[in-house]
Amino acid sequence: MNPITIQKLALSFGLLAFGFLAIGSVLMGSRIITGAIRGVLGALIFGGLVWGFAKLFLQEDQDDSTQDLSNSDDDPDKGNQLDQTA
Repeated sequence: MNPITIQKLALSFGLLAFGFLAIGSVLMGSRIITGAIRGVLGALIFGGLVWGFAKLFLQEDQDDSTQDLSNSDDDPDKGNQLDQTA
């Protein structure tokens, strides 16, 4: 997953949190400015959490080539048991 996708994911969660908190606060009786402040803080918190966790869990490992040492393409015994029946 590339960094642009992670940023779009965090932005969408942030906008969703803003809308939910701002509109919900105004509908429940708070003033518009209070709802907007709650929405902005919610967007920063939830968008930041999604961004941080996505970068943490979805980053590519830079040592991918050293982990698969047993999978070499020039193995002479590769596939020798495929024609045997059980």
